[in-house]
Amino acid sequence: MNTQRLVVLVIALGLSGCAMARPPVKTVEPFATPSTTPADTPACRLFDPADLTEHRFYNGYASASSCIWLSDDSGPLSVSLRDRSTPEQYLAKPDGLKTSPITIGGHSGLLAENSRGPGTCGVVLTHASGIAAAEVLTESGGRSCEIAQAVMKVIEPDLP
Repeated sequence: MNTQRLVVLVIALGLSGCAMARPPVKTVEPFATPSTTPADTPACRLFDPADLTEHRFYNGYASASSCIWLSDDSGPLSVSLRDRSTPEQYLAKPDGLKTSPITIGGHSGLLAENSRGPGTCGVVLTHASGIAAAEVLTESGGRSCEIAQAVMKVIEPDLP
């Protein structure tokens, strides 16, 4: 019986020594989004998903110049503001990019079919200090351009 106690004591002491000898564990910082709330950025303040309830946009998240809204029926929507930029400078040049002039309210710009790849669409309008863009980033049953234009019609009155 004493032998069993001695074995348990030796094992316990051995394990406690191992625990002391291991290197310290670094804590992992949680992922932090660039903005705590969408309202923190000018691009997010331009669009309120309640203005277009038929597309069910939700959970906006932001970077310094863009805001992304998710949607179950149309895919992500990006709203961006770029100072001292033109529509041509903003748009990527993916295969199949097709642009045409567009005017919404008092602002002109480009309608960009396939702006981020096949099936995506964007509307990029020029304003006093640069551009504003609304892009539907995933194929949404051929409605990407329709949705991007609807979003930009909501945004346009607030542009300088």
